[in-house]
Amino acid sequence: APPAVGFISYVKLTHGIDSFARILYYLALFFTLFLFTQIPRLLKVPFFLSWWAYSFPMAAITIASWVMYENTQLPATKVLALLFLTMLSCIVAYLLVKTVIALKNEQVCLPD
Repeated sequence: APPAVGFISYVKLTHGIDSFARILYYLALFFTLFLFTQIPRLLKVPFFLSWWAYSFPMAAITIASWVMYENTQLPATKVLALLFLTMLSCIVAYLLVKTVIALKNEQVCLPD
């Protein structure tokens, strides 16, 4: 998430895309790919509320992709933004369902 948030902040401060902004954005894409490699490992462990932490970097790259599209008007960035938005929506829906199930089964906020 930090490169994506840094990209968004930098573009808002400088009012445009330059080489440094592109480096931040592409670094954010790299970290997003890394995050995706962790999904199979994550699905093997029991659900914990900390899984919600995965939604923040996804939201950050989604917003960063929209900012990149707004500034460049490249169709590829629009496709990425729509793809990330769809994935983020699915992730949040999945986490919401898992959280409700955990609450129903009284598996949240247990004493150690």
